[in-house]
Amino acid sequence: DPATELLPVNGSREALFSLAQTVIDPTRPGATVVCPNPFYQIYEGAALLAGAQPAFANSDPQRNFAADWSTISDEVWARTQLLYVCSPGNPTGAVMPLAEWEQLFALSDRHGFVIASDECYSEIYFRDEAPLGSLEAAQKLGRGWRNLVALTSLSKRSNVPGMRSGFVAGDAAILKQFLLYRTYH
Repeated sequence: DPATELLPVNGSREALFSLAQTVIDPTRPGATVVCPNPFYQIYEGAALLAGAQPAFANSDPQRNFAADWSTISDEVWARTQLLYVCSPGNPTGAVMPLAEWEQLFALSDRHGFVIASDECYSEIYFRDEAPLGSLEAAQKLGRGWRNLVALTSLSKRSNVPGMRSGFVAGDAAILKQFLLYRTYH
């Protein structure tokens, strides 16, 4: 629903940062944000400034340097409030398959954390087909957008990084909070 599940943003950097400020509750013990590693520095900065500690899922050379989510312990997942994913990944270009999305959705459902899917490179890929995005993966799995926000930027696809234009789409309840935060931010 474009009225409740879609918002324009000033590029993905602003949105990635602001989303963390919206969904992190620093009063909860051990507030954690899980990030792929290597990572876009805004993930770590947003986590720290929201009052959370970052935890890193290192890339796996055996999987085209995709994040190895299995390195995150159950104890860390239980404290996680936000998970940043980036597919296609930067700088590796690794793309998450449906099975990996299914695994992360199951973890989110079990532990209640928000998935922030950084999809600013969604239109830069090396295969014949476009990479699977988070919303498409959720739809294929019959899941809906619960605790899921996809973030994108028009600057990468248009080769204008200073343009700062994009959008977020996903869970209407999160986007309602996000809009309220951004109204005052």
